[in-house]
Parts: sequence; structure tokens; C-alpha cells
Amino acid sequence: MPVDEPPLVRLERHARNRALEVAVLEQRAGAWVSLTWNELYRRVIDGAAGMIEAGVNPGQVVVIRVPTGIRQLELELATRVAGAVPLLLPDVLDPAEVGRLLDEVQVRLVVVDEESRLSLLRRAALADAQLFECDDRSWERLRGMGLERRKRQPDLLTWVAKARTGAASGAVIGLPREKSSAWLFRPECSGTLSGLAADDVVLLTGAATDRFTTLTREAHLTSGCTLAWVESSAGLEAALAHVAPTHVLLDHASARVLEDLLEAATVGGAAWHPTPRDVLDAMSAQVAEARLGSRARKLAADVAALGPWWGGRLRVLVLDTRVNRTISGLATSLGFRIGRIAHHPAVKLELASEHAVVQVPAAPQVQAPDVSLPRRGRAGDGLDSAFSLAGAPSA
Repeated sequence: MPVDEPPLVRLERHARNRALEVAVLEQRAGAWVSLTWNELYRRVIDGAAGMIEAGVNPGQVVVIRVPTGIRQLELELATRVAGAVPLLLPDVLDPAEVGRLLDEVQVRLVVVDEESRLSLLRRAALADAQLFECDDRSWERLRGMGLERRKRQPDLLTWVAKARTGAASGAVIGLPREKSSAWLFRPECSGTLSGLAADDVVLLTGAATDRFTTLTREAHLTSGCTLAWVESSAGLEAALAHVAPTHVLLDHASARVLEDLLEAATVGGAAWHPTPRDVLDAMSAQVAEARLGSRARKLAADVAALGPWWGGRLRVLVLDTRVNRTISGLATSLGFRIGRIAHHPAVKLELASEHAVVQVPAAPQVQAPDVSLPRRGRAGDGLDSAFSLAGAPSA
């Protein structure tokens, strides 16, 4: 999916035109939380400026390892607006491969929500990397640091966007390969995602490191639609009921178990049919124009009871896998469309040679408050001490 505008320009447009519309929502601790486009824009630009204030320069790499949801989206966009490259590493990668990949690029910042997420990076040298342990409080303090930087240097992010003109900004993903070394690549696709519009409501399942979800986040930023994001199929039914999406996008793992979910689905707290498998089979046969008896025709008609499970306004279902006869027949019976996604072949990305690191002009000097942000370590010259992997200063 080609990107014609910098992330900052797209965010500014949505914050201006869709300020109070919901940009993203997630279920957290049993409750649904959301951000409007204006809220997302403010948090992203302050986070981006905070990263720059802490020593991240355009062209450097930021490794992000936090849970799926709003925080992942905020950090990824802040990294891009800061001119840096977000790097996402699937847990299935071998730590030795991760070490090799990271040693080939200039990692400046590693963002985690808890120390256990560092285990995948244990074989990487990360000699110049800084650590940001990103809980709610430290993320707020980083954004506060960014707000102060923007006050002193109002044109900071505009300068970064111009400095990065023509450079790709999308997230980079680690790609495990069975019979060869792992790659870094930037996913691309064609198909349904390019047709998303601002008034669409998208429900997405999948991990942040999946190419399908990465492409969907890019389409979300381009279109200005509403995005609800759950990590696995376990949260799908509750999300459908709460969000009432116009588009449902299921990653490969969720798509594989969709028929099982349909059989176990409930509507209004009760099973949608006593014999759901029989209904799905009869419906599929009817759509295929098979000859059916009266009982089978009645069962096929009962599939209408499954309509409310999808939220009441579904127009497009996209599966990151091959669509079988049952799901295709269901779409025909319930009146929604099956969208298509064509992943482009992965191309090995030589990230180290993709573009040069750019030094951001210094902001006007003011007396800084004596407050450390937000966590640990000893940093290099000009870097906030909260962002170091180097460990505590020696006595």
C-alpha cells in the first residue's frame, strides 16, 4: 500500500476534520476505553517530541515490545512522527537471530512495558540503545517532556517531517524463515484495505507483529476510520457486540477458528441455534444450489438468527487466509461482502543503508527541572538517564 503523505500530515488532517470522532478503542480490565482523533494526535506528537528530547534522531531504530492495543498504536505513531523507524519482533524469532538483526542496525531506543519482554533481546549487544520502561506513568512523563520541547521549538516535528521527505516510515517486522536466516521487511499489500473510508468502523484481531495487523494500522492512519483492536479470537464476540463494526478483519489465527466461533456463538446471552453445525451445513449446501429437503431448507433459513452476532451493520469481512465454502455462503446469506487482501512478496530490507540518520537542531536552552524520566540506568552524553540499557552507574 503506497503512502503519499508523512504520518504527521495524516494525523493533523484527522485531528482537524474528525477531532471528536473515535480513532481507536480497546477492552482493558473488562472495560472499553477509547481515544478520539484529537486525543490520539496530541498524545502522539508529545510522545514524538519526548523521544527526540531524550536523544532519538530521525533515521534511528526504535524496538517496540508492548501489549496489543492503544499503547502499541501510540508508540508506533510517535516513533514515526519523530522520524525514527519502529521495529516489531515476533516472539517466534530465535534470540540469536534477533541479536544478529539488531546488531546490523542502529537501535537507539527499546520500549517495553515489563522486563520479561527483554528476554527476546538477550543476545543483542545494543551498545548504543536506551531503555524506556513504558507504564502509564512513564508514558505520561515522556509526553510532558515532549510538550515542553514543542513549546521551546514549535516547528520541531514539521522540520522532522521535511527532513524525512521521501523516506519510508512504516513499521518494519522481523520475518522468521525456516531454512534460512531471518529478514527484516516492510509489509505491503493490495486489496480491500485501500478502500477504507473515514466513516468505517473496523474490528481487527491479531498481534502487533503480524503483517496483516501492521497493514491494517497503516490503512487506519490513511483513512481516518475507527479502529477497535483485540489480540485474539477470545475477545471477538464481546467486541462485535460493543463495536458493531462495518468491517471485520481477522488475522490468520482467528480466521482459522472462525467456524468454531460461529458454532459456539451466542446472541443475547443464549446460543443462536440448538444445532448450529447443521444450520451452517444446510446454508452452505443451499448457496451451492444443492437439492435440499424441506427440513434442510428450514435449517438453511435459520442462519438469519446469526446475523445479530456480527453487530448489525457488517458490510465487509476480511480473512487473512483462504475463504472456504461455509464462510462464503454465510456472506451471501447474510448480505455482507468478502474482502480480499493480496500480500506482496516479502523483500529483504537493508535497514542500515535505507537512509542516513539526521541530527535534530537543538532547542533554545532553558533551565531544566531536576526530574529524572522515567526509569533506570546510565546514559550517554546528551541522553536522558531513564533510557539506558547500560545499567546503574558504578559507585
